[in-house]
Amino acid sequence: MDKNKIKKWIIAYLRQPIHMIVWVMETFAKNRKRLANFTTREKVAGTIKTLVVATFFIWLGVFAFLSTQEEGDRFTCAVKSMWPDADMSGCDTQPWQKPAQ
Repeated sequence: MDKNKIKKWIIAYLRQPIHMIVWVMETFAKNRKRLANFTTREKVAGTIKTLVVATFFIWLGVFAFLSTQEEGDRFTCAVKSMWPDADMSGCDTQPWQKPAQ
């Protein structure tokens, strides 16, 4: 093989992946700017924050109250200790519940 043939083959072989990487980077930058402009609006920002917090608490509830006995006892007791009316029977006192000495 001569050098020109190898050079053409390398260029042809690497051209498409490089074009795809450039396209992904450009699209990412455009979408990031659009999202930044979109979230500067007060209602949108408030809605997104509310959805994030609601999703967090939903997953917290799923992990705390639907986890198996073998895996979830410590976590369940820790979460239940944050609510004063929760049934803490079978749970040890958590470190943040112990009075400072």
